[in-house]
Amino acid sequence: MAQQPSQCCNVQNRSPWQVEVRSKSQSNQRFPYNRKADAKACLKLMTEQGAKAKLVQLETSFQLRVRRKGARVQVITFDTAVQAEQARLKIESELSVSIIRDYASAAQTTLRDLMARYRDEVVPGHKGADIEKTRINRILRTEAFVDKKLAALCTEDLQDFITDRLTEVAPATVDRDLDVLSQVIRYAADVWKIAAAESPFVGLHRPKYFNERDRRLLPDEEQLLLKAARADENPYVEPAIILALETAARRGELLSIRKCDVFLDERYAYLRDTKNGRPRKVPLTTRALQVCQVLMAECSADDEPLLKLTANALKIAFFRRVVPASGVEDIHFHDLRHEAISRLAESGRFQLIELQAISGHRDTRMLLRYAHLCCGNLAEKMDGVAMERTSKEYFHRGRRRRVDTVTSVVHQPKTTLPVAPVSQSQPSNVIALFGGALARRSR
Repeated sequence: MAQQPSQCCNVQNRSPWQVEVRSKSQSNQRFPYNRKADAKACLKLMTEQGAKAKLVQLETSFQLRVRRKGARVQVITFDTAVQAEQARLKIESELSVSIIRDYASAAQTTLRDLMARYRDEVVPGHKGADIEKTRINRILRTEAFVDKKLAALCTEDLQDFITDRLTEVAPATVDRDLDVLSQVIRYAADVWKIAAAESPFVGLHRPKYFNERDRRLLPDEEQLLLKAARADENPYVEPAIILALETAARRGELLSIRKCDVFLDERYAYLRDTKNGRPRKVPLTTRALQVCQVLMAECSADDEPLLKLTANALKIAFFRRVVPASGVEDIHFHDLRHEAISRLAESGRFQLIELQAISGHRDTRMLLRYAHLCCGNLAEKMDGVAMERTSKEYFHRGRRRRVDTVTSVVHQPKTTLPVAPVSQSQPSNVIALFGGALARRSR
């Protein structure tokens, strides 16, 4: 059997000493922990003077020392013996499975140090790095608790932050701030091995909110948006709106499509840069194909993006110019994705698993909000099925018995006269919608 590394954790009361005089609290004398000899000398002097005094040790500071072979000694200080004992049990359980975290560094490192290091080393590799950096910088600039040592950071600090922040912004924004703080603390514990004995998120009451949008386009709002986008100075806003409604792709996914990613014969676009990091193929409708053909004709290289827009340029053009000009209220660009998926679900031709392949949701639970749209024809299917109950009675050994049998009877749907299908052809002027704007741009 392999030899287990030696380990030892012990808790010691390092509180000050106090000479207490009965009935004369103003005569009490306090001495630091390392001056016990002076405290005893004071006690002896007071006793010789006839005072009824005694020497006691307070319970305001408890030191946990962690010794492990091959590692430096960790010293952690707590305010109560209960906290020190809980930390000792936690550290010993981690050491038993060879998990080593530097809890002593948490008493020397501030939350500001960790957040700055996380911002500079980790955040640049994230997809939403710019937004995350902005959020971290705001917290570092405005919040006082970031200057506390990580070991001293407690749940009350974050609870007060929630209370104050809710007076300024929506609960969803506060929750995203907490997510950033939680990521920093968890990353420091898992990767850098710098952790407090107890996470400040233990027992924290996060704000409750429901911000799921269910905005659908009214019958004339799509044309109003397209008309305003067609008149906009940026010719790529209108095709971005059309592709969002036809492909149900996210804004960032649309902007990442290059000429070489569109396969006209196979009728799909290959999305390399997706939200969940997994590339996927999104089908292209006839209308989307027409838009892509026009955009591809404007590209001089295969790796050139179809929509020559940045995320910020599209955001400004859509929110500040197109939406006000159209007169449509309370509309976000992401609502176009919700509208596209809802239209597919309402058609009754797609199951949830097919919608997942189109939308790119990693978890089918995210698509449950569209389940009631997919099941719009369930009532008609249920009408076609009836239950027939039959009963049979007989005598067995002098006792009456009855057996009930339930069978399903499928009714054939009533025959109706054939109806000519309604033409679903796309408007022939789809290319002309923004072709003129592109032509003006090329001139």
